[in-house]
Amino acid sequence: MSDETLEPPLPPIDARTEAVAERLFGLKFALRKDDPKHIHDEWEHAADWIHDGYLRQAIEVLATADQAQPASADGSDYRERMRVEYRELADRAGRLRDMLQRYADGTLDFEPTCPITLLSRQLDVMDEYALILRRRANIEHISLGEQRIDTAARDAR
Repeated sequence: MSDETLEPPLPPIDARTEAVAERLFGLKFALRKDDPKHIHDEWEHAADWIHDGYLRQAIEVLATADQAQPASADGSDYRERMRVEYRELADRAGRLRDMLQRYADGTLDFEPTCPITLLSRQLDVMDEYALILRRRANIEHISLGEQRIDTAARDAR
C-alpha cells in the first residue's frame, strides 16, 4: 500500500482499462465526446494521482460489467423482462390515470400543456398494451404478479 493514499498498488493496466479510464475522465470534465484527441491530450497531461483514481474506477466498472449476467442463450429471461415491462407500464399508467383524475376533479396543481384528450388517448393505448401483455402472459404461462392496470372492462374482449 502507498503511504500517501493507503490504496493498494494498481494491478497491470491493459488497453481496455486505460481506454475506460480516459473516457471516464472525459465525462467527468464534460470534455466534448466528438473531440477524442482533446480528451486524450488532457488525459496525457493529467497528474499521476488523477490517472490512478480513474484507473481504479475503470477497474471497478469493468469488473462489474464482466460479472453482469448475459442474456441466456435459451431466452428464459424474457419472462422476467416481460414482468418488469408490465410492472413499469402499470406504474406509469397509474400515475397518468391519477393525474387525469385530479385534472377532472380540479385538484391538479398545474395546467398540462398537452391536450387532455391526447393524454386520455395515451392512457387508452397504455391500457390496451397492458391487456395484450396479460393475454400473452396467460398464453405463455407467465405470472405478471399482483399488480394490475384498471382495464377489467376490456379484458372481456
